[in-house]
Amino acid sequence: MKISLNWLKDYIDFSLGSSTVAEYLTQRGLEVTAIRPTIQGALEGLIIGEVVECAPHPNADRLKKTIVDVGLAEPLTIICGAPNVTAGWKVVVAPVGTTIYNTLNQTPLHITKRKIRGEWSEGMLCAASEIGLQRAATEEGILLVDTTPSAGTAARDYFKEEVDEILEIDITPNRADACSHLGVARELKAILHLPLHLPTVDAFASTVTGLPPITIRSIDQTSCPRYCGLIVKQVTIDASPAWLRNKLAHIGIKSINNVVDITNYILHELGQPIHAFDYDSIVNKTINVTPLPAGTLFMGLDGVERKLAGHEPMVCDGATPIAMAGILGGLHTSVTAKTQHLFIESAYFNPAIIRSAVQYHHLHTEASFRFERGSDPNMPLYALKRAALLLQKLIPSAILGAIVEFYPTPISHCTIPLSYKQVQHCLGFSIAPVTIKQIVTDLEVTIETETAEGFTAKVPPYRVDVTREIDLIAEIARIYGYSSFLPTTHLSTTYIAPLTATNYAYKIEQEISKLLVAQGYYEIWTNSLLKEAYLADQEAITLLNPLSSSASILRPTLLFSGLEVIAYNLAHRQQDIKLFEFGTIYRQENGQYKEEKKLGIWLTGQIEPKNWVRQLGPVTLLTLRTTLEQLAQKLGRIALSYASITHPFYVQAVQATHQGVPLLLFGEVAPTMLAKFPIKQPVFFAAICWKKLLAISQLHKLYEPIAKVPTVTRDLSLLIDHAVLFQEIQHLILKQGHTEIKSIALFDVYEGPPLPTDKKAYALSLTLQDRAQTLADARIDQIMHQIIQCLERDLHAIIRK
Repeated sequence: MKISLNWLKDYIDFSLGSSTVAEYLTQRGLEVTAIRPTIQGALEGLIIGEVVECAPHPNADRLKKTIVDVGLAEPLTIICGAPNVTAGWKVVVAPVGTTIYNTLNQTPLHITKRKIRGEWSEGMLCAASEIGLQRAATEEGILLVDTTPSAGTAARDYFKEEVDEILEIDITPNRADACSHLGVARELKAILHLPLHLPTVDAFASTVTGLPPITIRSIDQTSCPRYCGLIVKQVTIDASPAWLRNKLAHIGIKSINNVVDITNYILHELGQPIHAFDYDSIVNKTINVTPLPAGTLFMGLDGVERKLAGHEPMVCDGATPIAMAGILGGLHTSVTAKTQHLFIESAYFNPAIIRSAVQYHHLHTEASFRFERGSDPNMPLYALKRAALLLQKLIPSAILGAIVEFYPTPISHCTIPLSYKQVQHCLGFSIAPVTIKQIVTDLEVTIETETAEGFTAKVPPYRVDVTREIDLIAEIARIYGYSSFLPTTHLSTTYIAPLTATNYAYKIEQEISKLLVAQGYYEIWTNSLLKEAYLADQEAITLLNPLSSSASILRPTLLFSGLEVIAYNLAHRQQDIKLFEFGTIYRQENGQYKEEKKLGIWLTGQIEPKNWVRQLGPVTLLTLRTTLEQLAQKLGRIALSYASITHPFYVQAVQATHQGVPLLLFGEVAPTMLAKFPIKQPVFFAAICWKKLLAISQLHKLYEPIAKVPTVTRDLSLLIDHAVLFQEIQHLILKQGHTEIKSIALFDVYEGPPLPTDKKAYALSLTLQDRAQTLADARIDQIMHQIIQCLERDLHAIIRK
C-alpha cells in the first residue's frame, strides 16, 4: 500500500522526516519497505525567477540571451533555446551548483557556468520534464509560472503539492484498519501522542432534488449489515483539479474524471470504498442487496461477463444486478461523460461473504481488499457526507439529496476487561497504569469502570484484530515499543528436557542435515501451498479460500516446491544447485486428510564447481544414488534394494526398499514437469519417506570398536548377461551368509567390443575381515570359491582371470 507523507499531514501535524516515520511504523508492525520521492531531488536548489530581458543570441539564430531576476543583488544571464521564453514571465531557474533530474530516465544533470556560442550562461531555464514535474504532453518549452510568487521563491515551496514522499507499506492481513491514510495517521497519533484532525462534514445539508428518490427495498442483513446512499443532482463530468490529480498520481492511481476520482480519493483517505452509479440508469429507482440464482449473468465495469455462483451479494435495481457488492460495479450503471445525476453508495459488507465471492471469481479490487479484511462499520455515513461535500466543491452546480440508510442492528464496540497484573505477567515487566491508559486512549479505545486493578476497555469495531485481553496487551506492547523493553537482571530455569521420541527424531534430522550440508547441499524451507496448474492432471487437496491462485492447493509432493527454488536460482545465473528439505506433504485417503513428512533432495548442473584438479561433469542418477547410499549408511547401514518403476514425474524412476518396505523414490524429472517453470537442464529428485526411514534407523547404535586385525581385499572380474544388475550380484553374495564380507563395491563396468552385444563386464572389490582373528588364506579361498560357484550357477557368470 502506498501512503503519501503530505497527505498524512492533512490529519496529523508532525515535522519528522520520512525515514523516521518509516522507522516508527516498522517497529510497530506496519513495515515500510520503501520510501519513494515523487520528484527525484525534490527540486532542491531550484528557484522561481522573472525574465527581465529576452534578446536574440548574438551568435546563434535559435538561441536567446535572457536576463533573469532570481531575488539576488544581481540578475543572472542565462542562454536558452526554448521558443516560448518571453520577457515578463516567471520561470523555474536552476542556478549554477544545482542538480536536476529528467522525468523520463532520472538522469542527473549538474548545472555549471559555461560558455554557449561565445556567451556565458549562469544557469538553466527549466522545462517541466527536466525537473521531474508531470505535465501534459502538449506543453512544450520551458515551464511558465503564474505571476503570484516573487522572484527568489524556492521552487519546492511553490510546487509543494507535487513535492512529496511515498511510503510503501506491507499491510499484514489482520490490520484492515491501516489500509488508508486515516488508518496510518491513527497509528502515528498513538505512537507520537499527537491529536488527529478529521475533516469536518458539518456543512453537509440535503435539499429536495426533485428527482424520484431511491428506495431501499430489501437488504440481506447477513451480507450487508449497513447500507447508505444519496442522490447528487446536476453533476458535470469533467477532469479533476490539479490537487486531486496529484494526490492520486502520487499513490499510483490514474485520474479518470472528477466523480470517479472522488470515490478513489475517499477509499484511500478513509479506507471506506464507495461507488457512484448513474442515477438515470437505475431502472426501478429501488435498491436490493441479495444473492441471485446461480447462473445469473453479470456484466462488470471491466467489460467481463461473469456467471454468478449464487452466494454473492448483489446490488440490484429490482431483480437486475447493477454491482457485485463490495467488489465491482456494473457496466450499464457506470458513470460516463453523459451522466447528469448520481446515486452514491456507501456500505459495510460481511468480510467472510465478500472474501468467498472474491475467491470464487478470482476478482481482486481495491474495494474487496478492504471489505474482505473488515472495514469500519461506523464509517459509511461519514464517508458518504465527505464525498458529497467534495463533489459539491468540484461541481458547484451539484445538489445533494437526502441520505437513505439501512442499519437495523448497529455494530457495537467490543468490551474487554484488562488487568494491570496480566499486562505485567505477559510482558515480563510492569508498565505504569497511567502509561497504559495513555496508550489505550491514543488508540481510540474508551476506558470504563476503572479500578485499582484495571479497567474495562471498549474497542472500536474498526479494530477487527482486537477482541481479547491478550490482543489489547499486544497493542499496548506494540505502541510502548519493543525496543523499550528492558532486560531482566537474570534468567534461569530448572527444567531439563528429557530424551523423548521427538527429541531423538530431531537429533537424527540434524545429523542428516549436517551430512548433506557437508556434501554441498543447501537446506530450503518452502511453502506448503502450490499452484493448481502444477497438478492439473493429478488429484490434490484444494483450499476453500486460497490467498491467491498461486497458492491454492496443498502439495502432495515436495517436487514442485524445489523446482520453484531451482527456477529462481537459474534465473539468477546459479546453474549448479544441490538442495534438500524436510517438509510435509498432504493427501486424501478414503475421505480422510493425511499428512506425511518427507525428505526431498534435488540435484542439477555440475557435480562440483570449476577447478584445475578434476574435469567437470554433470550430475547423473548415480550422483543422487551415491548421496542416498551415504544417507542409508549414516542411519545404521540400512541395506537398500532397487527396482525400476514407471512414474509420471520421472523419465527414469527407481524405488528403493528395505526388507520389502518402500523407503524412497528417485530419478530424473520428466521434461513435462520441468516445462512448467520452465527449466531447460536435467534435474534429479529423491522423495524419502522420513517416518519409515526413522523407524528403522539406528543412529545411536553405530559405534563399533576399531578392529585390531587388518582387512583383506579380493577382486573379481565377471562377464554377465546385460540384464543382470549389480544389486542382484550383491544380494546373491550376501545371501551366502559369510559374516566376514564387510563390503562389496563395483569399481568398473565395460560394454562393447570385443564383448558380445548381450554381455557386459563387471569388476568387483570384496572387503573381508574377521574382527576376532586374522583371516587365513585357506578361509579366504574357501569364501571366494563359494562365491564364484554361486555366481556361475545362479547368474551364469563367466569369471575372467
